[in-house]
Amino acid sequence: MVHSTLLSRCTFNRSQNRALRFLCSLLLLSTLLAPVVLHAAEPAEETELTIKGTVVDAQDKPVANAQVLIDFSVQSFPDNSNIETQTDAQGRFTLKGKPLRLRGQTIQVSAPDQQMAHFRLPWQTIEEDSSLNKLRLQLKPPRRLVLEVVDGDGKPLPGATTALLANYRGWGSQQTDQTGKATYLLPQDLEIETIFAFSDGHGLDYRSYELSREQYGDQQAKRPEVPDHPIRLTLDGTQPLSIKVVDSAGKPLTGVEVAPWYLKKEGQPRDVNLSYFYNLIQAKTDQSGTVNFDWIPHWQQTPITMWPRGKGYAHLRTMYDPEKDKGKLTMRLQKLVPLSGKVSLPDGSPAAGIPISASGEGYMIDSFRGTTTTDDQGHYTIEAAPNMVYLVTAGNEKWATAPQTGFALQPDQPRTSLDFKLRPATRLFGRVTTGKDNQPVEGQTIYSYQYGQAAHNMKDVDLPNPEKSRKSVRPMIVRRTTTDKNGDFELFVGSGKFDLRGPSQNKIEKFDITTETEKEFNFHTVRPEKGILNGTVVAGNPAQLVPDASVSGIYRHGLAGRDMQATTNKAGKFEVERELHKVVIYARNKDKTLTGVVEIGPDDKTVTIPLQPSGSAFGTLIDGASGEPLKGRELQYGVRVYLGKDRFSPFRTAYGGKVTTDDMGRFELKDLVVGQNYNLSLVIRPDKNPANISWRTAGEIKVKDSQPVDLGEVEVKPPSKPYVPPTLDERIASAFGVTGTPLERYQKSERLGGLTSQYPMLLFGDPQSKAIKELMKLRYEDKDVRKELYSFLVMAISDTGEKRAAAQALADKWNLKLDPQQFELLVTDTHGKQLARITQSELAVDGKINQEKLLKFLKANQYPTRDANELLETALKQAKEQNKRVIVQETATWCGPCRLLSLYLDRERKIWERDYIWIKLDHRWTGSSEIMKKIRAGAQGGIPWWAILDADGKILATCNNDEEDGQNIGFPSSTSGREHYQKMLEKTAIRLNSMEINELVEALKKKDD
Repeated sequence: MVHSTLLSRCTFNRSQNRALRFLCSLLLLSTLLAPVVLHAAEPAEETELTIKGTVVDAQDKPVANAQVLIDFSVQSFPDNSNIETQTDAQGRFTLKGKPLRLRGQTIQVSAPDQQMAHFRLPWQTIEEDSSLNKLRLQLKPPRRLVLEVVDGDGKPLPGATTALLANYRGWGSQQTDQTGKATYLLPQDLEIETIFAFSDGHGLDYRSYELSREQYGDQQAKRPEVPDHPIRLTLDGTQPLSIKVVDSAGKPLTGVEVAPWYLKKEGQPRDVNLSYFYNLIQAKTDQSGTVNFDWIPHWQQTPITMWPRGKGYAHLRTMYDPEKDKGKLTMRLQKLVPLSGKVSLPDGSPAAGIPISASGEGYMIDSFRGTTTTDDQGHYTIEAAPNMVYLVTAGNEKWATAPQTGFALQPDQPRTSLDFKLRPATRLFGRVTTGKDNQPVEGQTIYSYQYGQAAHNMKDVDLPNPEKSRKSVRPMIVRRTTTDKNGDFELFVGSGKFDLRGPSQNKIEKFDITTETEKEFNFHTVRPEKGILNGTVVAGNPAQLVPDASVSGIYRHGLAGRDMQATTNKAGKFEVERELHKVVIYARNKDKTLTGVVEIGPDDKTVTIPLQPSGSAFGTLIDGASGEPLKGRELQYGVRVYLGKDRFSPFRTAYGGKVTTDDMGRFELKDLVVGQNYNLSLVIRPDKNPANISWRTAGEIKVKDSQPVDLGEVEVKPPSKPYVPPTLDERIASAFGVTGTPLERYQKSERLGGLTSQYPMLLFGDPQSKAIKELMKLRYEDKDVRKELYSFLVMAISDTGEKRAAAQALADKWNLKLDPQQFELLVTDTHGKQLARITQSELAVDGKINQEKLLKFLKANQYPTRDANELLETALKQAKEQNKRVIVQETATWCGPCRLLSLYLDRERKIWERDYIWIKLDHRWTGSSEIMKKIRAGAQGGIPWWAILDADGKILATCNNDEEDGQNIGFPSSTSGREHYQKMLEKTAIRLNSMEINELVEALKKKDD
């Protein structure tokens, strides 16, 4: 049995930025990370990899007796023994190790004369790299790095532990000598990321020589230089931490390893990631379950992630808050629980050596990932974390099966008999191309996400959720592959629910697999994913170049990566690699007095950002309910950047900040970009739980120049009352209380049913009766009944008291004699012909309305299903014969705006029918979703969604308004919607003149009777 996180391969090439390189190395190095890294198909038993090479001197002559080393002493691998050897008389060496352990590691070479060399092994395809059998490493004189460690009084501190991070690998460790010094000999061209030192009772200090997160992607940004002189680290005080580790019953646990993760010191560009030095900083609990960290620095103010490692216990983090916890923390560990089962081949025989993967999700931050392989009898066991819902899969490139999901693993309750019967695996394959000439894209990563059943869809599953988290709890397993030189890729999966994610400019492909042998997905991008943007920042009139200006950009794309960051050089210019999406760019000068915002498109290669003096605004925040000033309240302000085509997309609030009102409710907003709309929101924090933060809109601000704007009293409206669904009695009263006589209402139903493809259904009865309540409860609360009712327009008619005569008058139309003791259901077609009827007594069992009988009646009288492909083909043929266009409307019977659009088009037929044929693709029709997916081609918005096609099926216009960020106008009720509708008609009309088009647009303002 293997209980581990399966580390996947990180891929990058020279064109990808340093941020990606750093993140990849972080994933592979830090096994203290939460177990959320990607699952990839790996051999169950890795064969050893052999690396061969020669060490030569400056004259290219072989060097004998040079030490060749891969140092694992400070790293977190289970086996931290070094891999080392010496060169022979011809300077040759051989190293052997498991590929997963060797990836990304650095070979260190040191000769007897102290000359050095190093070589970084690749991250990916290390097994296939033939060059690793003929390395040639040339020695050079070493670089001398001296660390000086002192205490808070500036006195040398002997015995302090020092270490450095280079090539994103821990590069050994030393204790300071009696003078507080530690000296490292290093290769000249080695890139150093971090140096640090710590000592019990004295603290920790570090220096970071990396770019800050804000500078990643900036092609002109330079890493801080490591000085040649001795580097001083000052350990000037601690805030000791004592941790008690117990099990779920509160019993102390002995021998559990505990380690902190990140620390961040003000003034350093990056935090220090202690997971690179796990073997230095981890400590084990004693007999009382206690572990002490007497070196936690006094300057650490933000929460620290603490990771436990105890055999047989879940690897889940605990947060230590120095401000709140005051040096004391209890970590409560959950015991792992077995998941087990058997895997069989199609003929029923045991399947040995089959990879098994288990993915667990709960309300805590961390997930669970476990892998193993079946034994000779096909059995497997994975020790898994409890209090999570699970997805378990079995298979390889040859065999696969349906997953085991839809269950939660509870503490101390092993889950057995999770059996699998294999079938041939389904091959997912395709190609990635780019550009007009469809050039293949090599090295493109393709991800396959397989989803298990979500917790909210499981009955009787109640997972612990002490923080009241709102996260969606759904397990998933991610597989990945990369395209070859032809742009081709393939993955092998079993049955289940999936999505496939290719280049970020493509949308996610969602699909189900049952027993298909293969499924093809091709990805095409009109442009590469990344490109270089050259920019200039200017200010003033005439424009002057602005040096040292900070530039940041937010991509208007939901799948984009890290924000774009850059800084202008002395000539006011910058060059940055960016993703090719729309991007909103913000720039400001060094002293933050000048600011500017521009938006560029995906194909723009250059940009000039003009800066203006920043604006400001001030006002008083008023409670809309009481009229009193809101003092000491937090306000957030910023520009909304929508991460999609329209304003219905998710958004980020950026380029603003937060302020707190004073004792009079006054506030001031600074550094506002002239001409930009700023949204102002009141931040609501009911407690310290970040998940419970909410916002209440307080207004919108736009400044025209740098002069302060007096906003006066800014009123925060009281929170809207939470939606309370109507009660059953209220629903019944509303259904029976529709205005108009029964006959008038039925005539409207006939017309509307003809447009929506629904049958009128008349319910005659007493709204106060017990039977009506039972029927209406099924109508409104039973999902199966609601689904079948999509075929009907239900019309409830009271037949009691003074309303009985009118009800009977309508019933006479079908020669029905209404019975005051029971209700009656009548279904007609849209021309008044009776189709079916049923009485209360016929629907009842033991005096109660029976759901099964009602469903049987509804299913027997459904509106006939239509073939969407046939509808479209007929319309296109007719359009070609008559020289017309085709209006294709995506619709559903429950959609109110869809009805409005249908009623409008029906009312104005005499005008538009000269040029158009109208078809409606209802969600009920066979093939509708496939046709609309093709016509929409990723277009956003709900329904009604509609397009105008020519007689060949070519899309001429859609209801997505490009001037409104691609917003779907639906039923064109707004001014902008009507304007876009007019453009659609003007672009596609054949015979209609401008006067007739104007008449159609104006007719949108009319209301149907």
